[in-house]
Amino acid sequence: MNPSRRNLLKVGAMAGALSSLLPDMSEAAGRVAESVGAVPAQVQDPNLPAEATNGPWRKLRAVKEKKVFDFHTHSWETPVQGKNYTEEKHMHDIDQWKDYTPELIASMDKHGVAQAALSPAFVPFETYIESSYKNYPDRFIKMTSMLTNRTKGRMGEVTVEEATDILKDQIQQGCRGIGEGGFFWGRNGRYTVKDLKPFVDVIIEHDMPVLVHSGWAVTGIASNYGHGYSAAWRWAERFGELMSEYPDMKFVLGHTGGAMATPDAWEAIRLAYSFDNAYCEVSKSPPEIIEAAVGGIGAERVMFGSDWNRPQPKTYGPLNEHYVFQQWYTLNNVARANLTEDQRDQVLYKTARTLLKLNPA
Repeated sequence: MNPSRRNLLKVGAMAGALSSLLPDMSEAAGRVAESVGAVPAQVQDPNLPAEATNGPWRKLRAVKEKKVFDFHTHSWETPVQGKNYTEEKHMHDIDQWKDYTPELIASMDKHGVAQAALSPAFVPFETYIESSYKNYPDRFIKMTSMLTNRTKGRMGEVTVEEATDILKDQIQQGCRGIGEGGFFWGRNGRYTVKDLKPFVDVIIEHDMPVLVHSGWAVTGIASNYGHGYSAAWRWAERFGELMSEYPDMKFVLGHTGGAMATPDAWEAIRLAYSFDNAYCEVSKSPPEIIEAAVGGIGAERVMFGSDWNRPQPKTYGPLNEHYVFQQWYTLNNVARANLTEDQRDQVLYKTARTLLKLNPA
């Protein structure tokens, strides 16, 4: 995929907040959705591309054997979507959420995904662990989150000590990895990387992989790095400081910079080349980025992810990226990358299972 420069320049990072959240949709939320012209989640895409059902992903050995491991999934999202970034931020601000876990399971079954690492994102950790996620104990690996009933609405006030206590509690509840949104950065540059040592020490003690969003963000993730918007070099430099300071922490670059072969993607690859404790999770990544990651650091440090969070394609964001959150999308890119089938197996399930201390076979 070679997106135009014009579409690339449309990308912007919206400052959103991870705030107090409710699981059920109310009539009021529906009225607000109508007022901004939001798209109901139930609407199915009538123009689903043929590659969604008959793409090269169907021929992948790991898919046929139902062994794929998806390292990057979410199952809570807004019941309705906006048509642009402003409307989507408004949908998030309403604080109404839907549990899409059954739909995620259906997608996993369709695409040969045996298990997935499930990051809460958006909803508090307590909501996540009491959701229908519990109905599928053999399909999901529980990941941590810094958004909890204790921290919602006051993320900027959370201290390193408090974040460390939250992390320890979530580990006791069975979390095996740090989820997207689970690493404590401290808001607005409040802490240096050295200040984070008590938090990181717990991660290293339990040898937990740390999944972090990399690249541009539409819901304010960039603000976690101290900026409302971050150029590629800015977030990459922040990540590099962490990787250098804590070489024993396994740092997983979510999306490997993003959906397109942008400066963000190449900055992520550069980080992976520079630090032995950097891993690439390739949700949304085009074939050339997957090839560059495997060729540069080995398939043993590259893993499949989808960033799945709802069954429908997005209705906002870059026009040529509405499908990139679907599992078939990245599976097709892994299939199209110039890799051996053994390398694909490593990417599609063995790397993630090894990191999480599961049987890699």
